[in-house]
Amino acid sequence: MKKAKRRSTSKRKIIYLVGEGTGETISKIARAALAQFYRENVLVKTFFLVKDEQYISRIIKHAAEDDALVAFSVVQPNLRDYLIREANRYGIKAIDVIGNFIIQLSIFLKEKPLEIPGRQYILDEDYFRRIEAINFAVKHDDGKLPQGLKDADLILIGLSRTGKTPLSTYLANQGWKVANVPVHPDMDTPSELFQLDQRKIFGLIINIESLVKLREARLEQLGLGSNAKYADPVQVADEIEWSKEFFKNNRRWRVVDVSNKAIEEVAAGIVSAYQKKRKSA
Repeated sequence: MKKAKRRSTSKRKIIYLVGEGTGETISKIARAALAQFYRENVLVKTFFLVKDEQYISRIIKHAAEDDALVAFSVVQPNLRDYLIREANRYGIKAIDVIGNFIIQLSIFLKEKPLEIPGRQYILDEDYFRRIEAINFAVKHDDGKLPQGLKDADLILIGLSRTGKTPLSTYLANQGWKVANVPVHPDMDTPSELFQLDQRKIFGLIINIESLVKLREARLEQLGLGSNAKYADPVQVADEIEWSKEFFKNNRRWRVVDVSNKAIEEVAAGIVSAYQKKRKSA
């Protein structure tokens, strides 16, 4: 068994993500798994569009030098087997993140897998549903076209910089038609919001410290001073208290605290709560 000379002297752990496609699938899996650990001492290196054995050889050689863990998503049998052989030759750990699942599915379904890279992006009904949802989210972002709120699956409302647009985009990529509406003590809330199924409305709240930081960052992006009223802690605190009272007065809305939470976590909670509400109706 060949061992390459180790060049990594850092205590930092290195993970190689290897995929023969765009790497979207393995990247999502890795992010979800790594969220369970402290990331300060982890470095992730990505190698995508891997199509030949020569490229695999170079990747594995560098992985051995970095003393890295290799996680891969390669469905073509010849490339997958070659990667595993190379990893064994250099004495490093390589994990097939979806291969084992595919094998078990094949056994369960009694069907041979197609082994086509990127098969998950086939233009099927789900694909067009996601595209429709994304277009809907764009058209109904930041309170636009309130007359279309009745057609939304989910409606997110909240103060400025509570993450309405990123959440809408993330949920739209899962096929949910999402509209978002900004609220503020000095703004009129669209009447259409109160004329639809209230179970689909989610009010986003956040703690003062987080919202002040987000607004300061926004002001910096715009080239404005961070001492503007928009990011003033007293002003922000008043807005948050107002929004909590506003949501409390509309008891059928579900309130979601987004403070220091990842988009994936918040989105999963919203979908779960919405589905529970529909079942219990």
